[in-house]
Amino acid sequence: MKTLFTLFISIISISTFAQIKVEGKNVNVNGSHEGFYITIPYGDKKMIEKELKDELKSWKGSYKNKDFIFVDDCKLKEMGKNTFDVYAKVEDIADGGATVSVAIDLGGAFLNSGEHGAQFKIIEKKLYAFGVKAAKNVVEQDVKAEEKILKEREKELDDLKKAKEQSEKDIKDFQEKIKKAEEDIEKNKTQQEDKEKEISTQKEKVQEVIKKKEAIK
Repeated sequence: MKTLFTLFISIISISTFAQIKVEGKNVNVNGSHEGFYITIPYGDKKMIEKELKDELKSWKGSYKNKDFIFVDDCKLKEMGKNTFDVYAKVEDIADGGATVSVAIDLGGAFLNSGEHGAQFKIIEKKLYAFGVKAAKNVVEQDVKAEEKILKEREKELDDLKKAKEQSEKDIKDFQEKIKKAEEDIEKNKTQQEDKEKEISTQKEKVQEVIKKKEAIK
């Protein structure tokens, strides 16, 4: 019962920890701007930056990454005909995971929920989808790493089973050899007894011939 309870708590903890959060708030990327703050519970800055690069490149802008990520003249059908610029920054979370700060420059104003409700929801939804995808891709790497270790452990177990089978075969072979050796010993004893009788008989014959010889005068 205790084990089931512990497992239940672990599942709840993992489920809670695994939540992707997208908040609309002021972010500090090339200055303070209204934008989005995404919390991704898995991976690190390097991993999430790679995922973010792939995502932002699909927004059809010119991607640059120096002190912060800048994507010039992005264009998304859902956002309308006008282009927009993206400022982003990825930072590590001490306990694991990373945060992504994103600010969208529409050209004279930064995207926010108060002034650009519909567009805000579009980008919020896309960033949430990005966060889920990024987290899954990162965890998938962990899955592959753990599966590799699992295969190694399974091979080790298979090798141990084969070694055991070989040892059992060796024991069986030795037992058969011991049994045959014991049978050979018993056979040898019988042969020795028969041979001793033959020798005794032959000794008697020798004595009879000697006596026959001595009897000649």
